[in-house]
Amino acid sequence: MSKFKITLIVFMCFLALTSSAHRRMRHVYFDGMLRTGLHLGVQGSLNSTWILNQNNYNTLNLFYIPIVRQSEMDYVFTWGGQIGGNIGYNFVKRFGIEFQPSFSWAGQTYDDNFVGPVAAVAGPNNTFIPDPSVVANPTNPNNPNPYFVGTYKYVNVRREVKFNYLQFPIYVKYQTHIGDIANYYLMLGPQVNFRDGGSENIWVNHWQYKYPGELSIDQKFQKIDYGITLNTGVDIYATDWMYFNVGLVTFVAINDLNGDALKNLDWFSKNDVDYQKSRNFYMGLHAGIHFYITPKKD
Repeated sequence: MSKFKITLIVFMCFLALTSSAHRRMRHVYFDGMLRTGLHLGVQGSLNSTWILNQNNYNTLNLFYIPIVRQSEMDYVFTWGGQIGGNIGYNFVKRFGIEFQPSFSWAGQTYDDNFVGPVAAVAGPNNTFIPDPSVVANPTNPNNPNPYFVGTYKYVNVRREVKFNYLQFPIYVKYQTHIGDIANYYLMLGPQVNFRDGGSENIWVNHWQYKYPGELSIDQKFQKIDYGITLNTGVDIYATDWMYFNVGLVTFVAINDLNGDALKNLDWFSKNDVDYQKSRNFYMGLHAGIHFYITPKKD
């Protein structure tokens, strides 16, 4: 073998060993886009929202047969979301805190189908009301129940509960680099929600259902909701000072959502003889854009 070939082989081995050592050193000391400092931004999420263990609670109270009045309504997939700001500070490269004040909308839709008694008739303004001819003579011996008109047919009942919240999550954030421009993050912390609006509507065969003595939204549900929130995903850096995040966010409430009026009913549903606490829950796709205010340190 010529001296030239031997020299070339030695040189190639040297380059390979040097490159391998460089990669190992880079793996040990390279921090990617991990950095300290203050950052601000905007963020939001599109969520699947649920009210867990939310039973009938007088939704069908004007129907004649008790098992219909107490029917367990089915959950319907319900969309919600939130949008707001973001402020965070990384004390060290891998750990920091974030605060994300937001405006959110949540709730749950329920549905039930059955063949049963018609408890009300069509009234003005596309609403269902108790039969006025029966209500005018509630002592009629042939019809002791003033809300039953004596007809049985297919009935669809839909209940829509909607909430608007001001929500305040505070996260502890852990992050680690997964490439030259991306960091994986995991955030966990408490969240408090203040309800600033809400509604409940009931539809019977696509007619809005109204009845005397209907409870208000404030009587039925608590105004303050609190729980634990988890957010995990990836931060992708466009520059040293600007990055985007994409991830999954989850919230589960700790406190009972129901107000005293729902806790003190005589019954809850045909499947529940004892009272059960209700809780808000949501999970969704979270995204945002963020800007570092403080310069990057070498």
